[in-house]
Amino acid sequence: MPGISARGLSHEGRKQLAVNLTRVLALYRSILDAYIIEFFTDNLWDTIPCSWQEALDGLKPPQLATMLLGMPGEGEVVRYRSVWPLTLLALKSTACALAFTRMPGFQTPSEFLENPSQSSRLTAPFRKHVRPKKQHEIRRLGELVKKLSDFTGCTQVVDVGSGQGHLSRFMALGLGLMVKSIEGDQRLVERAQRLDQELLQALEKEEKRNPQICAAGATASGARSPAATESGCPSGPPGPGEPCGGLLQPGSTACPTGGDAYSTGPAAVPSGTGFPC
Repeated sequence: MPGISARGLSHEGRKQLAVNLTRVLALYRSILDAYIIEFFTDNLWDTIPCSWQEALDGLKPPQLATMLLGMPGEGEVVRYRSVWPLTLLALKSTACALAFTRMPGFQTPSEFLENPSQSSRLTAPFRKHVRPKKQHEIRRLGELVKKLSDFTGCTQVVDVGSGQGHLSRFMALGLGLMVKSIEGDQRLVERAQRLDQELLQALEKEEKRNPQICAAGATASGARSPAATESGCPSGPPGPGEPCGGLLQPGSTACPTGGDAYSTGPAAVPSGTGFPC
Protein backbone atom coordinates (compact mmCIF):
# COMPACT_ATOMS: atom_id res chain seq x y z
CA MET A 1 0.00 0.00 0.00
CA PRO A 2 1.57 3.31 -1.06
CA GLY A 3 1.84 6.11 1.45
CA ILE A 4 3.45 9.41 2.18
CA SER A 5 6.78 10.08 3.83
CA ALA A 6 7.30 13.13 6.02
CA ARG A 7 10.95 13.14 4.98
CA GLY A 8 10.01 14.45 1.55
CA LEU A 9 7.79 17.26 2.86
CA SER A 10 8.71 20.86 3.54
CA HIS A 11 8.17 22.40 6.96
CA GLU A 12 4.85 23.88 5.83
CA GLY A 13 3.88 20.59 4.23
CA ARG A 14 4.45 18.77 7.53
CA LYS A 15 2.38 21.32 9.42
CA GLN A 16 -0.49 20.92 6.96
CA LEU A 17 -0.25 17.14 7.20
CA ALA A 18 -0.47 17.38 10.99
CA VAL A 19 -3.55 19.59 10.69
CA ASN A 20 -5.22 17.16 8.29
CA LEU A 21 -4.43 14.14 10.46
CA THR A 22 -5.74 15.86 13.57
CA ARG A 23 -8.94 16.87 11.81
CA VAL A 24 -9.67 13.33 10.62
CA LEU A 25 -8.82 11.76 13.98
CA ALA A 26 -11.12 14.21 15.78
CA LEU A 27 -13.98 13.46 13.40
CA TYR A 28 -13.70 9.66 13.57
CA ARG A 29 -12.01 9.23 16.95
CA SER A 30 -14.56 6.71 18.24
CA ILE A 31 -13.52 4.13 15.65
CA LEU A 32 -9.95 5.16 14.78
CA ASP A 33 -8.68 5.54 18.33
CA ALA A 34 -10.00 2.26 19.71
CA TYR A 35 -8.59 -1.15 20.52
CA ILE A 36 -10.00 -4.13 18.64
CA ILE A 37 -11.42 -5.57 21.86
CA GLU A 38 -13.41 -2.37 22.38
CA PHE A 39 -15.33 -3.09 19.20
CA PHE A 40 -16.94 -5.91 21.16
CA THR A 41 -16.84 -4.66 24.75
CA ASP A 42 -18.11 -1.14 23.92
CA ASN A 43 -20.40 -2.19 21.06
CA LEU A 44 -18.80 0.20 18.58
CA TRP A 45 -20.83 -1.30 15.76
CA ASP A 46 -23.90 0.60 16.96
CA THR A 47 -21.98 3.90 16.88
CA ILE A 48 -21.40 3.90 13.11
CA PRO A 49 -24.06 5.25 10.70
CA CYS A 50 -26.85 2.87 9.63
CA SER A 51 -25.82 3.28 5.99
CA TRP A 52 -22.35 1.97 6.88
CA GLN A 53 -23.85 -0.97 8.73
CA GLU A 54 -25.91 -1.94 5.70
CA ALA A 55 -22.85 -1.84 3.45
CA LEU A 56 -20.51 -3.70 5.82
CA ASP A 57 -22.81 -6.18 7.53
CA GLY A 58 -22.01 -9.80 6.70
CA LEU A 59 -18.59 -9.15 5.18
CA LYS A 60 -15.81 -11.47 6.28
CA PRO A 61 -12.57 -9.87 7.55
CA PRO A 62 -10.55 -10.76 4.40
CA GLN A 63 -13.27 -9.26 2.21
CA LEU A 64 -13.42 -6.10 4.29
CA ALA A 65 -9.63 -5.74 4.23
CA THR A 66 -9.54 -6.15 0.45
CA MET A 67 -12.24 -3.50 -0.04
CA LEU A 68 -10.75 -1.00 2.36
CA LEU A 69 -7.15 -1.39 1.24
CA GLY A 70 -7.93 -1.83 -2.44
CA MET A 71 -5.22 -4.49 -2.64
CA PRO A 72 -6.74 -7.76 -3.87
CA GLY A 73 -4.73 -10.92 -3.72
CA GLU A 74 -3.47 -12.74 -6.79
CA GLY A 75 -6.42 -13.68 -8.97
CA GLU A 76 -8.86 -11.71 -6.81
CA VAL A 77 -11.13 -8.92 -7.98
CA VAL A 78 -12.54 -6.26 -5.68
CA ARG A 79 -16.31 -6.65 -5.84
CA TYR A 80 -18.75 -4.46 -3.96
CA ARG A 81 -22.10 -6.11 -3.38
CA SER A 82 -23.69 -2.67 -2.96
CA VAL A 83 -22.85 0.97 -3.47
CA TRP A 84 -20.98 2.26 -0.44
CA PRO A 85 -22.13 5.52 1.18
CA LEU A 86 -20.15 8.56 0.11
CA THR A 87 -19.07 9.21 3.72
CA LEU A 88 -17.53 5.72 3.97
CA LEU A 89 -15.81 6.09 0.60
CA ALA A 90 -14.52 9.50 1.68
CA LEU A 91 -13.03 8.05 4.87
CA LYS A 92 -11.41 5.24 2.88
CA SER A 93 -9.88 7.70 0.40
CA THR A 94 -8.76 10.06 3.16
CA ALA A 95 -7.11 7.25 5.12
CA CYS A 96 -5.22 6.12 2.01
CA ALA A 97 -4.15 9.68 1.21
CA LEU A 98 -2.87 10.38 4.72
CA ALA A 99 -1.32 6.98 5.46
CA PHE A 100 2.41 6.89 6.04
CA THR A 101 4.45 4.61 3.87
CA ARG A 102 5.29 1.19 5.29
CA MET A 103 8.50 1.08 3.29
CA PRO A 104 11.42 2.46 5.30
CA GLY A 105 13.18 5.32 3.58
CA PHE A 106 16.30 4.90 5.65
CA GLN A 107 18.61 2.18 6.89
CA THR A 108 17.84 -0.06 9.84
CA PRO A 109 18.65 1.79 13.08
CA SER A 110 22.10 0.82 14.33
CA GLU A 111 20.64 -0.47 17.60
CA PHE A 112 18.96 -3.34 15.67
CA LEU A 113 21.85 -4.35 13.42
CA GLU A 114 23.03 -7.18 15.66
CA ASN A 115 19.57 -8.46 16.52
CA PRO A 116 16.51 -7.11 14.67
CA SER A 117 14.24 -7.92 17.63
CA GLN A 118 16.35 -6.43 20.45
CA SER A 119 17.65 -2.89 20.80
CA SER A 120 21.33 -2.88 21.78
CA ARG A 121 20.75 0.47 23.50
CA LEU A 122 18.22 -0.92 25.97
CA THR A 123 19.18 -3.39 28.65
CA ALA A 124 17.34 -6.71 28.86
CA PRO A 125 14.86 -5.67 31.61
CA PHE A 126 13.41 -2.93 29.38
CA ARG A 127 13.26 -5.11 26.27
CA LYS A 128 11.22 -7.88 27.87
CA HIS A 129 7.57 -7.95 26.73
CA VAL A 130 8.28 -5.00 24.38
CA ARG A 131 8.18 -5.22 20.59
CA PRO A 132 11.16 -3.80 18.63
CA LYS A 133 9.17 -0.80 17.39
CA LYS A 134 8.14 0.04 20.94
CA GLN A 135 11.71 -0.47 22.18
CA HIS A 136 12.90 2.13 19.67
CA GLU A 137 10.08 4.52 20.62
CA ILE A 138 10.54 4.40 24.39
CA ARG A 139 14.30 4.81 24.08
CA ARG A 140 14.08 7.81 21.76
CA LEU A 141 11.23 9.48 23.63
CA GLY A 142 12.67 8.70 27.07
CA GLU A 143 16.06 10.16 26.18
CA LEU A 144 14.37 13.25 24.71
CA VAL A 145 12.36 13.78 27.91
CA LYS A 146 15.54 13.33 29.93
CA LYS A 147 17.36 16.00 27.90
CA LEU A 148 14.42 18.41 28.17
CA SER A 149 14.15 17.73 31.88
CA ASP A 150 17.84 18.47 32.43
CA PHE A 151 17.71 21.57 30.23
CA THR A 152 14.64 23.09 31.89
CA GLY A 153 15.36 21.97 35.43
CA CYS A 154 12.12 20.00 35.51
CA THR A 155 12.05 17.66 38.49
CA GLN A 156 8.90 15.63 37.80
CA VAL A 157 7.48 13.93 34.72
CA VAL A 158 3.85 12.86 34.27
CA ASP A 159 3.05 10.16 31.72
CA VAL A 160 -0.65 10.53 30.86
CA GLY A 161 -2.13 7.43 29.27
CA SER A 162 0.85 5.33 30.30
CA GLY A 163 -0.67 1.99 29.26
CA GLN A 164 1.46 -0.90 30.46
CA GLY A 165 4.09 1.53 31.75
CA HIS A 166 6.95 0.66 29.39
CA LEU A 167 7.97 4.29 28.83
CA SER A 168 7.45 5.32 32.46
CA ARG A 169 9.42 2.31 33.66
CA PHE A 170 12.35 3.20 31.40
CA MET A 171 12.33 6.89 32.36
CA ALA A 172 12.11 6.15 36.09
CA LEU A 173 14.32 3.11 36.52
CA GLY A 174 16.58 3.56 33.50
CA LEU A 175 17.08 7.31 33.25
CA GLY A 176 16.65 8.31 36.90
CA LEU A 177 13.68 10.62 36.38
CA MET A 178 10.91 11.10 38.92
CA VAL A 179 7.87 9.77 37.05
CA LYS A 180 4.18 9.61 37.86
CA SER A 181 2.00 7.59 35.50
CA ILE A 182 -1.71 8.02 34.88
CA GLU A 183 -3.78 5.31 33.19
CA GLY A 184 -7.58 5.04 33.20
CA ASP A 185 -7.87 1.45 31.99
CA GLN A 186 -7.73 -0.79 35.04
CA ARG A 187 -6.68 -3.78 32.94
CA LEU A 188 -3.57 -1.92 31.77
CA VAL A 189 -2.88 -0.74 35.31
CA GLU A 190 -2.93 -4.31 36.59
CA ARG A 191 -0.68 -5.40 33.74
CA ALA A 192 1.75 -2.57 34.52
CA GLN A 193 1.81 -3.58 38.18
CA ARG A 194 2.73 -7.14 37.26
CA LEU A 195 5.51 -5.91 34.98
CA ASP A 196 6.77 -3.62 37.76
CA GLN A 197 7.05 -6.50 40.19
CA GLU A 198 8.62 -8.74 37.58
CA LEU A 199 11.28 -6.14 36.83
CA LEU A 200 12.04 -5.51 40.49
CA GLN A 201 12.37 -9.23 41.19
CA ALA A 202 14.70 -9.65 38.22
CA LEU A 203 16.86 -6.79 39.46
CA GLU A 204 17.06 -8.25 42.95
CA LYS A 205 18.27 -11.56 41.52
CA GLU A 206 20.78 -9.81 39.27
CA GLU A 207 22.08 -7.73 42.17
CA LYS A 208 22.74 -10.89 44.17
CA ARG A 209 24.67 -12.38 41.25
CA ASN A 210 26.62 -9.17 40.56
CA PRO A 211 27.03 -7.25 43.84
CA GLN A 212 30.17 -5.56 42.52
CA ILE A 213 28.10 -3.73 39.88
CA CYS A 214 25.82 -2.26 42.53
CA ALA A 215 28.78 -1.26 44.66
CA ALA A 216 30.36 0.56 41.72
CA GLY A 217 27.02 2.14 40.81
CA ALA A 218 26.41 3.34 44.34
CA THR A 219 29.86 4.99 44.47
CA ALA A 220 29.39 6.65 41.07
CA SER A 221 25.88 7.92 41.77
CA GLY A 222 26.97 10.30 44.50
CA ALA A 223 24.39 12.30 46.44
CA ARG A 224 20.71 11.52 46.17
CA SER A 225 17.93 13.97 45.52
CA PRO A 226 15.31 14.46 48.24
CA ALA A 227 12.89 12.54 46.06
CA ALA A 228 14.83 9.37 46.69
CA THR A 229 13.99 9.44 50.38
CA GLU A 230 10.40 10.51 49.78
CA SER A 231 9.75 7.56 47.50
CA GLY A 232 11.18 5.09 49.97
CA CYS A 233 14.70 4.84 48.60
CA PRO A 234 17.50 5.01 51.14
CA SER A 235 19.85 7.97 50.92
CA GLY A 236 22.99 5.86 51.12
CA PRO A 237 24.41 3.01 49.03
CA PRO A 238 22.03 0.13 48.26
CA GLY A 239 21.64 -2.33 51.09
CA PRO A 240 21.29 -6.10 50.82
CA GLY A 241 18.48 -7.08 48.48
CA GLU A 242 17.99 -3.57 47.10
CA PRO A 243 18.25 -3.45 43.29
CA CYS A 244 20.69 -1.02 41.77
CA GLY A 245 20.13 1.25 38.78
CA GLY A 246 23.62 0.40 37.52
CA LEU A 247 22.25 -2.90 36.26
CA LEU A 248 19.87 -0.98 34.01
CA GLN A 249 22.40 1.16 32.22
CA PRO A 250 23.78 -0.31 28.97
CA GLY A 251 27.54 0.04 28.77
CA SER A 252 27.79 1.74 32.16
CA THR A 253 28.00 0.75 35.80
CA ALA A 254 26.80 4.03 37.25
CA CYS A 255 23.37 4.44 38.81
CA PRO A 256 21.18 7.25 37.45
CA THR A 257 21.59 10.50 39.32
CA GLY A 258 18.57 11.36 41.45
CA GLY A 259 15.78 9.26 42.87
CA ASP A 260 13.09 7.22 41.23
CA ALA A 261 9.42 7.60 42.03
CA TYR A 262 7.10 5.64 39.86
CA SER A 263 3.45 4.70 39.91
CA THR A 264 1.05 3.47 37.29
CA GLY A 265 -2.60 4.42 37.36
CA PRO A 266 -4.83 4.88 40.38
CA ALA A 267 -3.45 3.38 43.58
CA ALA A 268 -0.95 1.31 41.60
CA VAL A 269 1.75 1.41 44.26
CA PRO A 270 1.09 1.42 48.02
CA SER A 271 2.18 4.53 49.87
CA GLY A 272 5.81 4.37 50.94
CA THR A 273 6.80 1.67 48.48
CA GLY A 274 10.45 1.99 47.50
CA PHE A 275 11.90 1.49 44.05
CA PRO A 276 15.44 0.81 42.88
CA CYS A 277 17.77 3.68 43.57
